[in-house]
Amino acid sequence: MMHFIAGNTAVENASALAQSALPNAPQQPYDEPAPRRTFAVRARLSAVLRTAAERELRLANRIDPTCTVN
Repeated sequence: MMHFIAGNTAVENASALAQSALPNAPQQPYDEPAPRRTFAVRARLSAVLRTAAERELRLANRIDPTCTVN
């Protein structure tokens, strides 16, 4: 019979149950998933877009230097 104890997670309960049922069973190693790289990709993409926008502004200023956008 399992009793609910506040603070226990399902993983802790399953681990405790597996260890109590099979105390000598080998445990499978758990590998942490690789960190997501969305931040690095997003930062690089925004840098590329910023560079492209600056280049477009320089070209526009060469074509018509009197037009200013604020």
